[in-house]
Amino acid sequence: MTLSPPPGADLYPRGRLYPLILLCAGVEFFGVQAYAFGAHSLSVGLGLTPAEFALASTVYTVACIAAIFKHQWATGRFGYRRYLLVSTAVYVAASLLCAASDGLASFCAARFLQGLGGGGLFLSSRLMCNLFLPPDKRLTGVMWMSHGILLVPVFAPLSTALLGEWFGHRALFVQMAALGALLWWTAWRALPREPASAEGARGHSPATALAFAVAVVAIELMLQGFAWVDLYAHELLSLLPLLALLGLTLYYLRERRQERPWLDPRVLADRPFVVGGLLSFFFYLVIVEFHYTAPLLGRGLGLSWWAIGGLLTLFNLSAYASYWLFQKKSDPAGRLKGWMTGGVAAMGAGCLMLAWLPSEPRWLYALPIVLQSCFAVFVIIPLSIRMFRNLSGDFYSHGYRTRLIMGKVAASLAISGAALAVERRQALGMTLLEASQRQFLWLALICALFLLLIERQQSIE
Repeated sequence: MTLSPPPGADLYPRGRLYPLILLCAGVEFFGVQAYAFGAHSLSVGLGLTPAEFALASTVYTVACIAAIFKHQWATGRFGYRRYLLVSTAVYVAASLLCAASDGLASFCAARFLQGLGGGGLFLSSRLMCNLFLPPDKRLTGVMWMSHGILLVPVFAPLSTALLGEWFGHRALFVQMAALGALLWWTAWRALPREPASAEGARGHSPATALAFAVAVVAIELMLQGFAWVDLYAHELLSLLPLLALLGLTLYYLRERRQERPWLDPRVLADRPFVVGGLLSFFFYLVIVEFHYTAPLLGRGLGLSWWAIGGLLTLFNLSAYASYWLFQKKSDPAGRLKGWMTGGVAAMGAGCLMLAWLPSEPRWLYALPIVLQSCFAVFVIIPLSIRMFRNLSGDFYSHGYRTRLIMGKVAASLAISGAALAVERRQALGMTLLEASQRQFLWLALICALFLLLIERQQSIE
């Protein structure tokens, strides 16, 4: 189904829409960076093991998947303005609940609500470019979205470090709530009232989303070595593959009844779709694991949290400078493959440097951080432009939402996989510095696979 703008969309004041598009994308990326950076202090403050913290990350991912699945139904049934205001209010309230959590159960419940409220924000940002902007202004809207991705989270690591040292781990979520409140106010001002309409409200059923979520949880449990399950509960371990198979089967059967299925099995033969999804998966896997592992490396070097936050803020500032370099080129979108290759190569080279640099002098660690910042721009922006070219309006097909969901799953795996890997290495006698440096070697290997995937994909240009 190709979406059409609601009545009067061409009269929407673009001066207010552009900041809203920026904030919708920025709030989500701010949350990802702040959460990954503050993961270690947060898990210590809540008294969670790495395995329990990984569970909370997966709960959030499942909620995001449900939010993305039901985005079409919610916006069609209640209108874009109501949907955005309610989902943002849920995000703000859930962030405050996360700040007030004092154990695994309450934290998982709050993270689930936060995923329901914030899981569709990035999709909403991209969707508004097509719904409320004329064709000649849509690329401008995408650029504003890019500003949100890169500009809003610039100081996320530094603010998380400073607020965490002053007020404790709960401040991490208070700043998310404050940014979400700003988004809510901007949406209230920017989007005019519109009547609710059932047109286009036929989304995917809750059973479909539930089946997919069950499969994701079971697969993550298997990939992470059943770390969340009591080792004595062997009968539960044997049920996990069956749960994954059951979830995928139910999902497939439900999708066959849809007039237009979300993931038609025939699209798996479409190489650009499959590779595009893998590129999105690898991007989120690398960028989130980098923001989780870099603070551990800094702690291993004996740096304070604010110093580590400053290093990652340098990463974000350099990335924003790279964005301006990208924009200044006469035809940056005409060389997407070259930009992506350069960005991934820079990240891989920086990971190798972080894995082998001596502990002194510490200022040397700023060099790979600046080099790696190219990755954030020269990969995600070409990916966004490519998706913009392929999907001008059809956001509820298998393409765009699949890539967003794969990104959410990758972000969850990045945090939980790195947390468990570093913990196991420390249990074997490695120091925190050695364990985190070893993780950067794995990141360099992932970047090498990323480069191979880009090189073999002929349809990027």
